[in-house]
Amino acid sequence: MLLKSFIRIKVSQCLLSLALVIGFTGHPAKAETPEASEVVQKRLYDLQKQAKEALVEKLKRGEDDWAEVTVVKPINLSSLKEADFLKPIVEETFQSFNEDIDVSESPYLPQGISLDMFRKAVAETKADLLVSTVILPGNIDFYIYDKRDPYRVFAQSEVFAEGNQEELRFDMAQFYAKQGFRRALFRYTSNQAYELPRDGSPPILQSEVPRFIASYQAVEMVNREVYSNFYASVNWGGAMSRGQSGKFWNSSLISLELGANIFGRWYLEAAGEISAYNTAIGSLKYMVSDRDEAIRLMFGVGGAVLSTRHTFDWDQSNDIKGRQYYAVPSVSILFPVSDVFIKVESRMLLGLTHNSQIFTFMPGIHLWF
Repeated sequence: MLLKSFIRIKVSQCLLSLALVIGFTGHPAKAETPEASEVVQKRLYDLQKQAKEALVEKLKRGEDDWAEVTVVKPINLSSLKEADFLKPIVEETFQSFNEDIDVSESPYLPQGISLDMFRKAVAETKADLLVSTVILPGNIDFYIYDKRDPYRVFAQSEVFAEGNQEELRFDMAQFYAKQGFRRALFRYTSNQAYELPRDGSPPILQSEVPRFIASYQAVEMVNREVYSNFYASVNWGGAMSRGQSGKFWNSSLISLELGANIFGRWYLEAAGEISAYNTAIGSLKYMVSDRDEAIRLMFGVGGAVLSTRHTFDWDQSNDIKGRQYYAVPSVSILFPVSDVFIKVESRMLLGLTHNSQIFTFMPGIHLWF
């Protein structure tokens, strides 16, 4: 009896091991149960519902108003003679989410792919959401640019299979364009402005998970203003000083600033100013607005040391001596112009060891890198 029980246990273990091996290798094929099929269908339905809600939230402007979606003329660098299939593909894809979304087509042809070019395109076409395409001999690249999110670009490159690259036909290009735009839209709805690791979850619109993006270096350059951790500013303006005698003296001013992000919205800045005085300043600055907003506001507080040697101007009141220390509050406003910022900054130097004050006002150029 014991021997029979032992044999049954061993046989059961062998069958279990065989079942595990078959399960991992996938052989032989196992029929899918109706319950498993329903689970998969429910999961896909939930994903499509989430994708629809995400896109509707991005494109809604009020109760019954939608963002203006415009497809511009493609940059065609391939042997393809016609490329008039892009607008129907974009429209069909958007309307699979909501039938009320309208897509227009513009004859505007971008002169290249850059943040400045996208800004020019939305200004020219009056679009809220711009879809731009580059057709190359080996791939088709899609770029989605939303002017309400002005410092990020969502991009996808669809590579043609070998054999289709030598002689690209209309129907081939149409097929790859439909696939590429759906993957680009996946990035847009999930806020993936640059390459991220994939978790293997099923994507929207029944397409495969996107694996690569178009022109990585170009997208990195376009998104530089949002993700860069360093900046430099060159400013020129004026300084007004007041010493112990109460007399005022004004002077022209030049300033150079270098800053680095230390964490979150906090920046550490070193600056040098030349006016009627030479000033070295160290500041801790906080950016009030988000990095992806067009106009940015920064407040700072720091310390400075002042010298009167080798200046290019002379304070004739002779009221402020060298080797003086100051507390320095400051405020800066940045306005975007193309790929740089116009910066307007003002500082107040309050004497710690000497009864003196210096007020500066400095417009200048600000660059992220």
